Amino acid sequence: MSIAAISILVGGGLPTFKNGLIMKNINAIILLSSLTSASVFAGAYVENREAYNLASDQGEVMLRVGYNFDMGAGIMLTNTYTFQREDELKHGYNEIEGWYPLFKPTDKLTIQPGGLINDKSIGSGGAVYLDVNYKFTPWFNLTVRNRFNHNNYSSTDLNGDLDNNDSYEIGNYWNFIITDKFSYTFEPHYFYNINDFNSGNGTKHHWEITNTFRYRINEHWLPYIELRWLDRNVEPYHREQNQIRIGTKYFF
Repeated sequence: MSIAAISILVGGGLPTFKNGLIMKNINAIILLSSLTSASVFAGAYVENREAYNLASDQGEVMLRVGYNFDMGAGIMLTNTYTFQREDELKHGYNEIEGWYPLFKPTDKLTIQPGGLINDKSIGSGGAVYLDVNYKFTPWFNLTVRNRFNHNNYSSTDLNGDLDNNDSYEIGNYWNFIITDKFSYTFEPHYFYNINDFNSGNGTKHHWEITNTFRYRINEHWLPYIELRWLDRNVEPYHREQNQIRIGTKYFF
């Protein structure tokens, strides 16, 4: 969970007002946004998500529990399972992630480091990242993430040698609050393989682009859908990788 994931859960949209009351209602929205951030979405939550990759014909089930603190820090535990149409459910990975808003020079700018460790059948790994979030308006904010991904296990590189397939990642989270219930995030990520490895598209770099649509039913339920493009795969699928995710969060 990043700043982007938290920030799009708070605040309200900009409805149409009449009779010269626009400024008065905008001020009310800003106040409501700050109160909502500190109360409704602080605390524990559970999340369930299912995904399907059209290129690999593979599905994924994710179970997550997390806790958001009042000052913006958070922690979450994730467990995933993968499956294909004729295969039984297989364990994917376990992961623990945490973040903390280290520096907030203004009420609009937040600098936040985070990190995670994960474990799967082939070995363990982890990542560290730094988020910079800026709130341009009550209905739009942007997060830029710089992240380093590391695998603790070795893989065979392009030269036939064993090495760590680590990568550098730059992500952007364009968060739009459309109404007091509906929000949208445009999320492009660029990956560059540090050592002598290629991505699934046959080059040392690739893109992953996610479009997330969320609808806040009430203070407890937040369902969402994600439409993702994971770049082209040249081996073994030889096609564009498109993925659909459908999930929901429940806040206690």
